[in-house]
Amino acid sequence: MSKKYFLIIPLLFLIFSVTGIYAQELQPTVSVNMDMLPAEQRIDIQTMQQDVMRYLSNQRYTGKDWQGPRIQVDVSITLTGMSGRRYSAILTVMSRRLLDGPERGKSILFRTLDKQWQFSYAPNSSISFQSLRFDEFSTLLDFYMAIVIGMDMDTYGELDGTQMFSLAKDLCRLGASNGAAGYQNVAEPGEPSRIALATELTDLRYEEFRKLIFAYHVDGMDSLAVNRKNGLMQVENVIKQMAEFKRKKVTSRSILMQGYFDAKAQELADLFRGYEKDEVFKNLMFLDVSNTTLYEQSRDGK
Repeated sequence: MSKKYFLIIPLLFLIFSVTGIYAQELQPTVSVNMDMLPAEQRIDIQTMQQDVMRYLSNQRYTGKDWQGPRIQVDVSITLTGMSGRRYSAILTVMSRRLLDGPERGKSILFRTLDKQWQFSYAPNSSISFQSLRFDEFSTLLDFYMAIVIGMDMDTYGELDGTQMFSLAKDLCRLGASNGAAGYQNVAEPGEPSRIALATELTDLRYEEFRKLIFAYHVDGMDSLAVNRKNGLMQVENVIKQMAEFKRKKVTSRSILMQGYFDAKAQELADLFRGYEKDEVFKNLMFLDVSNTTLYEQSRDGK
């Protein structure tokens, strides 16, 4: 049963006071960097930060009242150029998941940097969401917000994020049908792309890995505040199972797995710094080759 998404019982006031119920899923922080543009090209985007903040703070992607804390997500837009009336930009998205326990620590759950974004923009734009209408500005935001929400849901209930991942995949295909840059209908094996991420998140072959993400957070990270030794053992066990999954089920580069460990590498290095069992570091370096040096330093207590 999902840990966060439970049935409403008659004692509504108790649920409200303990868990909190919100109409919307996100608690966004938005920044817009215009430093690369000359002053005359910044006029039409002066309100972009406020426009995006207003949109993400009010849009309800699940269509339901959100139960539990809002998802903390940082959205950074770096304007890199302008041609005619069209802008190019880099979009950076990072989300965090609150951990159980009195200190309410945070765990980075998703992080990405997307350089393929071109759009037109008007001052004080009214941004709106429609799943069947492509918008060159808002659809990319919607795509990543669906991923962020789905990833968060997956850490509270096994495979709870499936509907949001399906939405992300539909949005990607919508962009492809409109010929927009960075959108495809079919993923190329091992090639990082929006459609590759959405495809793996909706692929039955990766459901086992998604269940392990749930176990990592619920059995491992959430239990650290209660019993750190037991929590570390649980995380160690999940890492072992993830390594077994990769050996047996993954035949080419996984965009989902690489993205997951890009977000978790520093957290894992900090958790296991100086840990006495070498196997966990071997598994981490197998799972996340690009961060081998980080794990070696952690093993050595650095």
